Amino acid sequence: MYNTIKTELALWLGISKDALHIHLGLAIFAILIVLLRRSPGSLIPWLGVLAFELINEAMDIFHWHEGAFSFEVGDSFKDLVSTMFWPTVVMLGVRIAAVRAGRARPA
Repeated sequence: MYNTIKTELALWLGISKDALHIHLGLAIFAILIVLLRRSPGSLIPWLGVLAFELINEAMDIFHWHEGAFSFEVGDSFKDLVSTMFWPTVVMLGVRIAAVRAGRARPA
């Protein structure tokens, strides 16, 4: 059922499941920044995206399929990289900019 929801969402948005990972990773990152009132350079929102993605991939790897428990690694590494790429770029970019400006790392 979980995979069906992701597939339907991707179809509804007119994007691939790979693009869905990219968009959701950045959206979750932005939402966590706002909700937690943290800088984009903070490790906390980034770790939140990572936790979400690891749970997502665990659900993809260990799933119930056609009445049986299934183990399927598939594209998990690619999905992890796709989801974490832009949050990582933003976080590192803010941290590098802060260091170059002579400020401490963002909280």
